Amino acid sequence: MQFDEALKLVVDKVPTEYPKHMLHYFAANAARGVVLPFTVGLCRTLAEIDSATPGYAAEMVDRLAGIAGTGEEQYEAVLQILAEVYVTQGVVAAASREGLAPQVVHEPGPAGKKNPECEALIAGRWCAIEVKTPKLIAHARQRSSNPLQVTARVPRETTKDFQLTPPRDNPVKDFLVSAEAKFTVYKAHRADALRLLFIVWDDFCNEPISALLSPVSGLLTNQSFHRTADGTAVAYPHVDGIAVVRHQHQFLRATREKPLADGVVDAMRFHHDGFPPKAFIEMPGGRPVPRDVLDALNLAPLHACLGAEYIPGEIIMWSGG
Repeated sequence: MQFDEALKLVVDKVPTEYPKHMLHYFAANAARGVVLPFTVGLCRTLAEIDSATPGYAAEMVDRLAGIAGTGEEQYEAVLQILAEVYVTQGVVAAASREGLAPQVVHEPGPAGKKNPECEALIAGRWCAIEVKTPKLIAHARQRSSNPLQVTARVPRETTKDFQLTPPRDNPVKDFLVSAEAKFTVYKAHRADALRLLFIVWDDFCNEPISALLSPVSGLLTNQSFHRTADGTAVAYPHVDGIAVVRHQHQFLRATREKPLADGVVDAMRFHHDGFPPKAFIEMPGGRPVPRDVLDALNLAPLHACLGAEYIPGEIIMWSGG
């Protein structure tokens, strides 16, 4: 698919009238011949992915166009689709090629089942990719207004005297449960493929990292707050690794026509060599993911990610105004 074809899909399918759609502003400008930077990035990315797996662009534009009305709920639904497109672009760019075609399959697995977003041959290994994106807008408002934030489940008496922002560990748990279910079914399709969960967060990646690894209640530890009926920590044996990607705030900036952060020039291009790194967390007892695969996917092992944002913790006290 060419860029102009992807642009036509957006203009033809996304409502251009306010208040019928969150992306009406971009579609209406494109219909008048004014193609704004966000629209350029989205259409270029859709065209690139569609060239690897035909039909992808039309499906994703249909999904975007189907988010009727405007408001916070609709905005977050748009962000979730953008995150899927963003990660899939990175997978297409990383995939091995047979001739000119990247080895990528959209929604692989049994028909009629819930399947991962895609699979690709990367550095000699087939990899299945699942993408999850939490709703963070209301959480971000709390985070910016409360003096205390809890990123893991600590005893209530520790924080009972404070107005606090609670952890967002339930969505992380739900993402793991959903990925485990999808990958369990997918395994029958391609048993030897690596199975990777991508969580697209905003700039505060310490939140999902703490939800996963905090020694107090982390989901990947023996102290996990998610437990079976007999009291043992729930395991996720069909997930081989988790990528925590700091990028939702870039979508917010792009769709609000604000400058992007950290030297990013296109919010829809996955690969970025500068700060911040995309953190990869190995699953306890899981299959190792080769470094060649991580490098191709622009992921860095968590231990190689520098900065307080990559260190699991339990309590944050915000100061200043």
